[in-house]
Amino acid sequence: MTLVKLLQDAELSSVLKGQGPFTLFAPTDKGFDALPADVLDKLSKDKALLKKVLSYHVVSGKILAKDLKNNELLDSVDNPEKLRINIYGQDVFATGRKVILPDNDASNGVVHMLNQVIYPVPTKNIVAEASTTPELSTLVYAVIRGNLQKTLTDGNFTVFAPNNAAFQKLPPGKLSDLLSNETALVSLLTYHVTEEVLYSGGLKDGQEVLTVEKSKLVISINGGVVKVGGATVVQADVSVTNGVIHVIDTVLTPPN
Repeated sequence: MTLVKLLQDAELSSVLKGQGPFTLFAPTDKGFDALPADVLDKLSKDKALLKKVLSYHVVSGKILAKDLKNNELLDSVDNPEKLRINIYGQDVFATGRKVILPDNDASNGVVHMLNQVIYPVPTKNIVAEASTTPELSTLVYAVIRGNLQKTLTDGNFTVFAPNNAAFQKLPPGKLSDLLSNETALVSLLTYHVTEEVLYSGGLKDGQEVLTVEKSKLVISINGGVVKVGGATVVQADVSVTNGVIHVIDTVLTPPN
């Protein structure tokens, strides 16, 4: 099993053989195989990074699936970052990865099998992550002009984040008008944010999502293509410490 070998390489197997108890969110071999080849190569050559990634999948205590709570943050073993639990219907997700086989008993805890590896480990909040993403530079500038940095730091959110190309599609002068009108700018930006943490696994066709702006966005899914309010999600499930970012290709306009 790939996970067992990597745990040994990261010198974590001895920790997990301890008294515990532990809860291990264990990616399947297929989950590891789905990682890009360059990522697997990087992990195999960087023991510190490998240990950081794998330790993020382990929490102290024996926690059965029935005891996990939506938006719960769990302390990882030997990792300062917290693992996020989300529950969508009957499905349990760990930082956006689906638990496909829960509650496998072990002598010193329990194992929940995941369909994917949690990589990269989220270390930045929404604003910090967007600030280091070149294609979101216009959005970040608008957030600063709207004085929304603190708002998007204090709380848990999903952000449908228009990329730079989305802002370039606005009519001539529209962006300048928004940047000079803080009320309109804040209304538009908060229309892209919901206080629910919704990874892809929590999005359903026809679902209505209430935004911070207090209007609703409709999700549509067709042939694997996810749209929110008519905008297409071009990059999904960017994990951050206080939620998730989905990058979209069009700026959404609030109805009011």
